[in-house]
Amino acid sequence: MYRILLLSLLLLAPGWARAGQAVFAGGSFWVMEALFAGRPGVGLVEAGWMNSGGQYQRRQVVRVHYDDNLIGYGELLTLYWHAVDLFDGDGQYCDRGREFGPALYVQNTLQQKWAQQSRARLELESGREIRVRILPSGHFEHAPARHQHFAARQPLLYQAYRRGCGYPAGERLNPAQLAGALPDTIAR
Repeated sequence: MYRILLLSLLLLAPGWARAGQAVFAGGSFWVMEALFAGRPGVGLVEAGWMNSGGQYQRRQVVRVHYDDNLIGYGELLTLYWHAVDLFDGDGQYCDRGREFGPALYVQNTLQQKWAQQSRARLELESGREIRVRILPSGHFEHAPARHQHFAARQPLLYQAYRRGCGYPAGERLNPAQLAGALPDTIAR
């Protein structure tokens, strides 16, 4: 109940007139949450699981609520592409199995277009198959409270986990420094 109220307040607050949502799977939802949380334009990041149908197993994901006037879906995609192992579709770093497999859960045709174009460009540049799936968004199941905001609540445990598992420090990525990493038509 409090999540719905908080989300409503965030989305109705001045400056949040063009609110968007994006769902990312990139291994541990703790790592994905730390990547997006606290960034200018990002209002709320929720850890959970996504299952978009019987053929697509459940994955750990984050649902990112953002102000499209301050940060675009393309900028969120750019952060994501720089934080995951593009070539490992069977998990991320020490987290193995489909639950940890990378995927973009698109919510509309525009997100699908941006995701497909950016993945195609990365495949051309690398000369290798990108193993990140692009899937339709489905039912989002919130993770228990102990998993929400884990990096902020347990910074020492989170850092030890992230380093021990081999995840890069993606939360230190700066979208301004990554500008140009994707074409302008994709980056916004």
